[in-house]
Amino acid sequence: MIKILIVDDSAFMRVKIRSMLESDPNMKVIGVARNGFEAVEKVQRYKPDVVTMDILMPRMSGIEAVEMIMQKCPTPILLISSLTRESMEQTIQALEMGAIDYIQKDQLQPQTLIEKINAIAQGSMLANTQRKNRQNTQAHTLPRSANNSFSIVCIGSSTGGPKALAEVIPYIQPAIVVPIVIAQHMPPLFTKFLAQRLNSISKIPVTELENNQQLLPAHVYICPGGMNIAIEKRGHAFLYPKEKFNYTYSPSVDLLMKTAGQVYGAGALCIIMTGMGVDGLEGIREAKKLGSYVIAQSESTCTIYGMPRAIIQNNLHDEIADLENIADRINSMCSP
Repeated sequence: MIKILIVDDSAFMRVKIRSMLESDPNMKVIGVARNGFEAVEKVQRYKPDVVTMDILMPRMSGIEAVEMIMQKCPTPILLISSLTRESMEQTIQALEMGAIDYIQKDQLQPQTLIEKINAIAQGSMLANTQRKNRQNTQAHTLPRSANNSFSIVCIGSSTGGPKALAEVIPYIQPAIVVPIVIAQHMPPLFTKFLAQRLNSISKIPVTELENNQQLLPAHVYICPGGMNIAIEKRGHAFLYPKEKFNYTYSPSVDLLMKTAGQVYGAGALCIIMTGMGVDGLEGIREAKKLGSYVIAQSESTCTIYGMPRAIIQNNLHDEIADLENIADRINSMCSP
């Protein structure tokens, strides 16, 4: 039985979310809260397995509540976000602070909500708190020789990705001689705010990718949500609508990794980070055949160990890296 606390200032939304959740016999709503203050107090009192959290609320917002919950009583949190500018910006920040995933209010459906709650409850997801002491983490590294000749870094991530990217991209040094291209599972508009947020805390420019984008060294490019990214010639990336390809996700990590491998071969450094499912597996399989180098994020540092696990179980990785070491690996492998 998954115990859930619902946090929303709207009585209508509280009833709606409860009705959706309790249609699943394995889920039980153990309480509701009308604002962030009540949320923090009730999380400590009831110890829910998962919290659904509205973003914009009176007295204490969702982002403030996430921060306090992660400090006082770390608990997996699913954000329920509207499409206002303020809400999207705060959603990105709350994900960085430790919230696990989010749903747009206009896409709130019973099946989607229940699937996300199940994934959150079953995953190993308190990375920012339970894993502070990582002395026993076993990351397996098979370093490439010092004469690195990478021309591009491609990163694929999904659930937990915004937080993971915030622990990698700000630590990339301007000395790197390659562009970094990211496929992060996100809907339209959210990727723009993710890029802006990362740009504000990073040493190198971070922007949302445009079609036929020239890829410059020491720049980070995030694929727009709802679009697919393909590397079709050296130094350029192209965007395509979701309908053009038969991929489940857009951006598709599979397509990014496959096309980067085809164009760059051994010059592509491919990194698979936290995320649900297996997106990236087939793309990495193709890139690996062409000599690309593959890093998978370690299980102990993943929010959800789905995408990296698929790579590791199929023995497609060259190394397994803890999240806090990925930026250092990029810096060391991609600097002159």
